[in-house]
Amino acid sequence: MKIALCLIVKNEAHVITRCIASVLALIDYVLIVDTGSTDGTQAAIIDYCNANGLPGQVVDEPFRNFAYNRSFALQQLRKHTEIDYCLMIDADEQLIFDDGFNPDEFKANLTHGAYQIQTRHGGTYYNRPQLFSNRLPFYFKSVLHEYLECDERHQRVQAVGFYNLYGLDGARSKNPQKYQDDAQVLLEALRTEIDPFLRSRYEFYLANSYRDAGELALALPHYVTRSLMGYWQDEVYISLLNIARLKERLHYPANDVAHAYMAAVNANPDRAEAYLGAMRVYRNGGLHQLAYLLGQHAKAIAMPPPSALFVETAVYRFAVLDELAVAANNTGRYTEAAECCAQILNGGHLPQEWRDRVAANHRYALSRIPAKSVLH
Repeated sequence: MKIALCLIVKNEAHVITRCIASVLALIDYVLIVDTGSTDGTQAAIIDYCNANGLPGQVVDEPFRNFAYNRSFALQQLRKHTEIDYCLMIDADEQLIFDDGFNPDEFKANLTHGAYQIQTRHGGTYYNRPQLFSNRLPFYFKSVLHEYLECDERHQRVQAVGFYNLYGLDGARSKNPQKYQDDAQVLLEALRTEIDPFLRSRYEFYLANSYRDAGELALALPHYVTRSLMGYWQDEVYISLLNIARLKERLHYPANDVAHAYMAAVNANPDRAEAYLGAMRVYRNGGLHQLAYLLGQHAKAIAMPPPSALFVETAVYRFAVLDELAVAANNTGRYTEAAECCAQILNGGHLPQEWRDRVAANHRYALSRIPAKSVLH
């Protein structure tokens, strides 16, 4: 099977060769649509491909919106009938391969219509279908935060052996008004869009854009609207979670904040992020028994599957246990507090800046356990 790297770019000369280099072992061709670079991106692509014996081309096409330009790139790639699969990532992203990954074996076993690749953005994980058949008529929808569609039935499965490292040094990320600009694009789209599913996505990402721009009071009503629109339940849950977090940051009454977190728990009791937020609110309000009871539920929640949206891995690896240890200490359950602290201190995931505090909580719990039953 032959794979082509397919991108849309503008002014990415500072990152584009890093991107191509990261997938060099996997690809057989490069097709990149340039939407108006003035920094030498086109030449950087051609020079790198020539230096590495990699066939490819750069196609110029003015930018309209992300769905149009990505779909245009796919149309150009389908002209190359020798290519079996398209790998479409962003110029500031990189694929990180597991030790022992065998590209030839991976490519030989490609049979499905599309493959979900896990994106890792710090401690937040989520999937995107970024490897897909060049034989099927895939296209993109949505003016921003576009998503892959195909009118022919196909199967999407999880790609294993590598992940996508999210980038923050591309041209868009250099724009200090990125999130404000995104919000304006989405507002314009909402003025004319009639498709209810697209409207739900636009509301979700409009809320995210306002949040990331620091406009918390503007973000909040759009999360509320999105939470009532149905469709993908992960987006509903994340919207409810953000309603609670924004109310907390905007200093709403504690009861209101706690109720908002519990609404998110009710929407998806198999995710732990909202449990953790509610535990914190109850701790700050001196309701330690409630915090402890929630922690008992939260600690039993496993890491969600790769298909889940915006999984905050720290919550499942150590943050819930850390909050539960505090609640256990505050309710006289010192043995359980010590066990929680020991588990996360020895778990290999605790950030260095957390260790002194967790170690102090551990020592405190140990000091309160009767000598004959002290745990180490």
